[in-house]
Amino acid sequence: MADRSAEGAVAQETETPFGALSVLVVEDESFTRMVLAKMLGTLGVQAVHQAADGESALAAVAAHAPDLVLCDVEMQPMDGFGFVRALRASPESRSRTLPVVFMSGRVDGDREAAARASGATLVLAKPVTPATLRVALSDGMRAAQPS
Repeated sequence: MADRSAEGAVAQETETPFGALSVLVVEDESFTRMVLAKMLGTLGVQAVHQAADGESALAAVAAHAPDLVLCDVEMQPMDGFGFVRALRASPESRSRTLPVVFMSGRVDGDREAAARASGATLVLAKPVTPATLRVALSDGMRAAQPS
Protein backbone atom coordinates (compact mmCIF):
# COMPACT_ATOMS: atom_id res chain seq x y z
CA MET A 1 0.00 0.00 0.00
CA ALA A 2 2.74 2.47 0.90
CA ASP A 3 4.35 1.94 -2.51
CA ARG A 4 1.13 2.82 -4.31
CA SER A 5 0.76 5.97 -2.20
CA ALA A 6 4.27 7.01 -3.19
CA GLU A 7 3.49 6.30 -6.86
CA GLY A 8 0.32 8.37 -6.57
CA ALA A 9 2.22 11.27 -5.02
CA VAL A 10 4.77 11.19 -7.85
CA ALA A 11 1.99 11.05 -10.45
CA GLN A 12 0.21 13.97 -8.79
CA GLU A 13 3.41 16.06 -8.79
CA THR A 14 3.85 15.55 -12.53
CA GLU A 15 0.19 16.23 -13.27
CA THR A 16 0.08 19.50 -11.30
CA PRO A 17 3.19 21.54 -12.06
CA PHE A 18 2.12 24.14 -9.50
CA GLY A 19 1.63 21.69 -6.62
CA ALA A 20 4.89 22.58 -4.93
CA LEU A 21 4.27 26.34 -5.19
CA SER A 22 3.39 28.55 -2.27
CA VAL A 23 1.37 31.57 -3.45
CA LEU A 24 0.36 34.68 -1.55
CA VAL A 25 -2.85 36.36 -2.77
CA VAL A 26 -3.02 40.06 -1.86
CA GLU A 27 -6.49 41.45 -2.56
CA ASP A 28 -8.67 43.82 -0.56
CA GLU A 29 -11.96 42.28 -1.72
CA SER A 30 -12.55 39.13 0.35
CA PHE A 31 -14.79 37.49 -2.29
CA THR A 32 -12.16 37.99 -5.00
CA ARG A 33 -9.47 36.64 -2.64
CA MET A 34 -11.58 33.53 -2.05
CA VAL A 35 -12.20 33.01 -5.79
CA LEU A 36 -8.49 33.37 -6.55
CA ALA A 37 -7.60 30.90 -3.79
CA LYS A 38 -10.09 28.38 -5.22
CA MET A 39 -8.72 28.88 -8.75
CA LEU A 40 -5.19 28.32 -7.49
CA GLY A 41 -6.40 25.13 -5.81
CA THR A 42 -7.90 23.86 -9.06
CA LEU A 43 -4.54 24.51 -10.74
CA GLY A 44 -2.90 22.29 -8.11
CA VAL A 45 -1.40 24.94 -5.82
CA GLN A 46 -1.59 23.45 -2.34
CA ALA A 47 -0.17 26.33 -0.28
CA VAL A 48 -2.23 29.50 -0.70
CA HIS A 49 -1.83 32.36 1.77
CA GLN A 50 -3.94 35.50 1.82
CA ALA A 51 -3.56 39.16 2.76
CA ALA A 52 -6.02 42.05 2.47
CA ASP A 53 -3.56 44.88 1.77
CA GLY A 54 0.09 45.69 1.20
CA GLU A 55 0.98 46.06 4.86
CA SER A 56 -0.41 42.67 5.85
CA ALA A 57 1.18 41.20 2.71
CA LEU A 58 4.65 42.26 3.90
CA ALA A 59 4.03 40.36 7.14
CA ALA A 60 2.70 37.35 5.20
CA VAL A 61 5.81 37.27 3.00
CA ALA A 62 7.97 37.18 6.13
CA ALA A 63 5.80 34.51 7.79
CA HIS A 64 5.17 32.18 4.83
CA ALA A 65 8.04 32.77 2.34
CA PRO A 66 5.83 32.30 -0.75
CA ASP A 67 7.28 31.44 -4.15
CA LEU A 68 5.07 33.98 -5.93
CA VAL A 69 2.73 36.85 -5.01
CA LEU A 70 -0.51 37.71 -6.83
CA CYS A 71 -1.20 41.31 -5.86
CA ASP A 72 -4.06 43.68 -6.57
CA VAL A 73 -2.89 47.17 -7.52
CA GLU A 74 -5.58 49.35 -5.94
CA MET A 75 -5.89 48.74 -2.18
CA GLN A 76 -5.86 50.79 1.01
CA PRO A 77 -3.97 51.71 3.16
CA MET A 78 -0.95 50.38 1.19
CA ASP A 79 -1.56 49.71 -2.49
CA GLY A 80 0.24 47.21 -4.71
CA PHE A 81 2.85 49.74 -5.81
CA GLY A 82 3.75 50.56 -2.20
CA PHE A 83 3.87 46.86 -1.33
CA VAL A 84 6.24 45.91 -4.13
CA ARG A 85 8.49 48.96 -3.53
CA ALA A 86 8.75 48.00 0.16
CA LEU A 87 9.39 44.37 -0.79
CA ARG A 88 12.16 45.32 -3.21
CA ALA A 89 13.75 47.62 -0.61
CA SER A 90 13.94 44.76 1.91
CA PRO A 91 17.34 43.70 3.19
CA GLU A 92 16.32 40.10 2.44
CA SER A 93 17.61 39.08 -1.00
CA ARG A 94 14.68 36.66 -1.46
CA SER A 95 12.19 39.54 -1.11
CA ARG A 96 14.05 41.58 -3.69
CA THR A 97 13.66 38.81 -6.30
CA LEU A 98 10.28 37.32 -5.32
CA PRO A 99 8.00 37.25 -8.41
CA VAL A 100 5.07 39.65 -8.00
CA VAL A 101 2.20 39.45 -10.47
CA PHE A 102 0.04 42.58 -10.35
CA MET A 103 -3.67 42.17 -11.02
CA SER A 104 -5.50 45.18 -12.42
CA GLY A 105 -8.73 46.05 -14.13
CA ARG A 106 -6.74 48.51 -16.23
CA VAL A 107 -3.89 47.05 -18.22
CA ASP A 108 -2.33 49.42 -20.71
CA GLY A 109 1.18 50.63 -21.55
CA ASP A 110 1.21 53.19 -18.73
CA ARG A 111 0.06 50.70 -16.09
CA GLU A 112 2.56 48.08 -17.26
CA ALA A 113 5.39 50.63 -17.26
CA ALA A 114 4.46 51.80 -13.74
CA ALA A 115 4.25 48.18 -12.56
CA ARG A 116 7.68 47.30 -13.92
CA ALA A 117 9.18 50.54 -12.55
CA SER A 118 7.91 49.64 -9.07
CA GLY A 119 9.43 46.17 -9.30
CA ALA A 120 6.47 43.98 -10.33
CA THR A 121 7.27 41.01 -12.55
CA LEU A 122 4.18 41.25 -14.78
CA VAL A 123 0.59 42.50 -14.92
CA LEU A 124 -2.46 40.24 -15.17
CA ALA A 125 -5.74 41.72 -16.40
CA LYS A 126 -8.85 41.36 -14.26
CA PRO A 127 -11.14 39.55 -14.27
CA VAL A 128 -8.72 36.68 -13.78
CA THR A 129 -9.65 33.33 -15.34
CA PRO A 130 -8.11 29.92 -14.67
CA ALA A 131 -6.42 30.06 -18.10
CA THR A 132 -4.89 33.50 -17.58
CA LEU A 133 -3.89 32.56 -14.03
CA ARG A 134 -2.10 29.44 -15.31
CA VAL A 135 -0.12 31.55 -17.79
CA ALA A 136 0.69 34.17 -15.13
CA LEU A 137 1.98 31.49 -12.73
CA SER A 138 4.15 29.96 -15.44
CA ASP A 139 5.48 33.32 -16.64
CA GLY A 140 6.04 34.57 -13.10
CA MET A 141 8.00 31.49 -12.09
CA ARG A 142 9.96 31.51 -15.36
CA ALA A 143 10.93 35.14 -14.70
CA ALA A 144 12.22 34.11 -11.27
CA GLN A 145 14.64 31.60 -12.75
CA PRO A 146 18.24 32.82 -13.00
CA SER A 147 19.30 33.48 -16.59
